[in-house]
Amino acid sequence: MSKREAIALSIVETLTDKSEGTGLPSGHMYAALMGLVGLMEYQNIIAGLQRVGLVDVLNHYVTATPKARAMMAQKVTTS
Repeated sequence: MSKREAIALSIVETLTDKSEGTGLPSGHMYAALMGLVGLMEYQNIIAGLQRVGLVDVLNHYVTATPKARAMMAQKVTTS
């Protein structure tokens, strides 16, 4: 798994741990990751997660989609 994939997975895991309908401000997530990834790469990761339907971003607030929750639930049950 590449560093970028690991960061994307950690973002999805973090967001799916939240109650449905809640998420995190994008800036707070970036601040937590800025030692690992630059702003442009972080924005590209979030955009990629949006493209594949795993996160929604509204007013810089990132939430997990039902697709992401289903994917993580399946991952937990098969582990």
